[in-house]
Amino acid sequence: MRKRGRREKSQSFLGWLAIFAFVVTAHDATALDFSAERIVKNGKKVVTAHVNAKDDRWRFEFAQPQGGASIIIVRIDRQSSWLILSRRRQYLETPIADEHRLAVSETMEGELSRELVGDQMLNGYPTELFDVTVAENGKARQYYQWVTKVQRFPVKTVSKEGSWSEEFRHVIFTKQSPFLFELPQRLDRANPPVETQQ
Repeated sequence: MRKRGRREKSQSFLGWLAIFAFVVTAHDATALDFSAERIVKNGKKVVTAHVNAKDDRWRFEFAQPQGGASIIIVRIDRQSSWLILSRRRQYLETPIADEHRLAVSETMEGELSRELVGDQMLNGYPTELFDVTVAENGKARQYYQWVTKVQRFPVKTVSKEGSWSEEFRHVIFTKQSPFLFELPQRLDRANPPVETQQ
């Protein structure tokens, strides 16, 4: 009887250990530190930015200022972003815009299906090319997505109709300094805090 009790406790412990390992692995899969050049094409509009990413925070430095901001720091932990207006030495605190949410997981939002097309070298990394179908606003849309084999990072995603694409070039997977994701000193706030904005 005692042996049976020990065996059940042992199996229960191993089950919890397996769940814990899965959760840690799943978190690590999306918690990538990297820097890259990000190029987003939407119709005729092209936005280029240098990106630094660390876990749940991202920094964009734009080649051409966006909405007056030369730098945008996104903090998921705060559910807000800082738009840094360098010329005016000010910053705006705003809710996180959809275009400033980085997709760093190989699974796309609203994904319905994924089919492996083949292997390719892209931007210096061995990748797997997928044909992906997602649900967007009640419609099925198709994309090609290149995912790095080691990091499982979506280095390039292109809509099949060709109207939208996102590509990361010169990607370096390395630890990023936490100071990159803090407000620079000597900036004045240009608006009230996010929680008071309607």
